[in-house]
Amino acid sequence: MCLNLNRGESTVPSATARRFGARSRQVSRRSARRIEQRRVTGLHRPLAASNGVTFRATRPPLHPGGSTAVPRLGVSASARAMLISRGIVFFVGIGAFLAFGNGPSAKLDFLGLTGHLGAVGNALAAPVIHWDGVWYLALASHGYHHTVEAAFFPLYPLVTRALHPLTGSIVIAAVAASLVAFFTALVLLYRLAMLELGDREAQRSVYLLALFPSALFFSAAYTESLFLCLEVGAVLAARRGRWTVAGLLGGLGAATRNSGILILIPLVLLYVCGPREDRESAPKARPSALLPFSKLRFPLQADAWWLCLVPLGLAAVVLLNVAIFDDPLAGWHAQARFHRSFAGPLSAVWQGAEQAGIAVDQLAAGHASVAALRKLALLGTALAGLAAAVGVFRRLPLAYGAYSAALLLWTLSTPVRGAPLASAPRFILTVFPLFMWLGWRVSDRRAFGVTITAFAVGLGYCSALFATWRFVA
Repeated sequence: MCLNLNRGESTVPSATARRFGARSRQVSRRSARRIEQRRVTGLHRPLAASNGVTFRATRPPLHPGGSTAVPRLGVSASARAMLISRGIVFFVGIGAFLAFGNGPSAKLDFLGLTGHLGAVGNALAAPVIHWDGVWYLALASHGYHHTVEAAFFPLYPLVTRALHPLTGSIVIAAVAASLVAFFTALVLLYRLAMLELGDREAQRSVYLLALFPSALFFSAAYTESLFLCLEVGAVLAARRGRWTVAGLLGGLGAATRNSGILILIPLVLLYVCGPREDRESAPKARPSALLPFSKLRFPLQADAWWLCLVPLGLAAVVLLNVAIFDDPLAGWHAQARFHRSFAGPLSAVWQGAEQAGIAVDQLAAGHASVAALRKLALLGTALAGLAAAVGVFRRLPLAYGAYSAALLLWTLSTPVRGAPLASAPRFILTVFPLFMWLGWRVSDRRAFGVTITAFAVGLGYCSALFATWRFVA
């Protein structure tokens, strides 16, 4: 009973008031837990007071050595995702190689690597060094000598060559570079997704990316893992306002593959539109709203010059082409040797749709074939990627949507003659915002389980094809 001293009468709280008070205390405790969690992880955002005074977010607590209190954020989940996915790749790949051996395309191994490593070596290397991996190993071993080799950008072969003295084998060096970069990329992706979406979404994003059917290339002698590590690292650094790191990683990414220069897009948008942790928050707006450039949230300052390192990475590749091949665009001209060229925006999708229509007619006529199903799968992957990009625009900040759209446009506008969507699933693999959005979208446990199971089955199937010299994507 509460005594009202002013009126000299007692009042008993009603049942509604008691329920309201209990609910308020529950909400307060929940809010306190959220605030404490964000304080510990350093993922809180600046708060603006009602009187107009803006407060900066405090830094997470430091250990005596100077590191943050959560140095292992995302390591466990990334390690599990990597072990599960690489277990599928190697177990299925080695098993398929032992059961079926090499396919007729093994003649493309001009170095003879896949047939001269011994019985055990050939089986262990089958899931990692076929197809373009032979080109990267040749570059790491002997450097550039022929114009066609300019299609493969130099950073990954340089990293492989640097590791060669430590491993004693160019194959082991290439695979080690890919695996280390892949694990690092998963940890960085976890932290970026947690920053934008939350812990559960971050875990799902990591697993979805690691088990995607074409994710076998993350452990192969390909640039996928290194490029993923550099692009995610650059965006995460920009998101945290570390523009020197963002520029350096972006420049290295531009020297890794021909689409690397596009990393500049999210970095610039994060700088001028946010969100970013090195500046006070601006008035709240839709995360992906297209703000007019006359009203940019964050004006350019001196630290924006660090973003110039991204085009400098591409400039280094151009200078290398001039020095070796006397052609600044040798890397792009060499694509014609692989029957790939620009044919208009999203031309690969339109041509792929025509081939998919023919495949449907064949299936309807009872002439089922692996080639027909493959055409349908490639078109479905491309369309799913475009649909996911729309979701990225709606759910994540503008920088992520613009980057996804740019990478997809780049990939789907250069069809291969006769197989317009060839390698599209491999290129989509590094459009990491798509997997962040998917990790948020499949929030239902059953939907996530069905999706991840389908991905794992596809990963095993693609690993078996790759290990036996059958074209995957």
